[in-house]
Amino acid sequence: MKKILTIIILTSFIFCMFFGKKTLALETPSYTDITMSANNFKSYMNYRAIRNKTSAQYKLQQLCTTDLDGFRRCANRYVIAVGSGVGGQVGDCVDLILENGQVICCVIGDYKGDKHTDAINLTGKNGCCAEFIVDTFVLKRDIKLKGNIGLAYPGWESPVATLRRYDINCLGGMKK
Repeated sequence: MKKILTIIILTSFIFCMFFGKKTLALETPSYTDITMSANNFKSYMNYRAIRNKTSAQYKLQQLCTTDLDGFRRCANRYVIAVGSGVGGQVGDCVDLILENGQVICCVIGDYKGDKHTDAINLTGKNGCCAEFIVDTFVLKRDIKLKGNIGLAYPGWESPVATLRRYDINCLGGMKK
């Protein structure tokens, strides 16, 4: 398994489990790069705020788990909310490529309201382009106090340079 994961990382493949099937898919999906002008601030929202049981956001949360640091994860990707200018749909795999070269593998779990974003609906009023969906009961106290997920891990304090949205969705597989 380590060899497969190494190959995936080295060749920029996406490893995404197709839910509802017992097989794993290994494919190279197409993607769209969106250049960001975000600052290094990365906010968070509590997953319990997603209450509409008929929404894709709620359905995705049923496939998620909370890690030991309080982050919601789906297919081992961090679940985030983004502005509508990113496009795509809930469940789409995205990578946050930071200015320092760090890559944070994510999945779209929600969209920020347009009234809470800039004129092109990419960044929030606070300059944040990715709002991490978390369990606030588990989230570290210092992150809750400062409101900045960028403090969670070394290297995450760097601004997001590019958001890469893949044509693969954890709720429905590859898009045609």
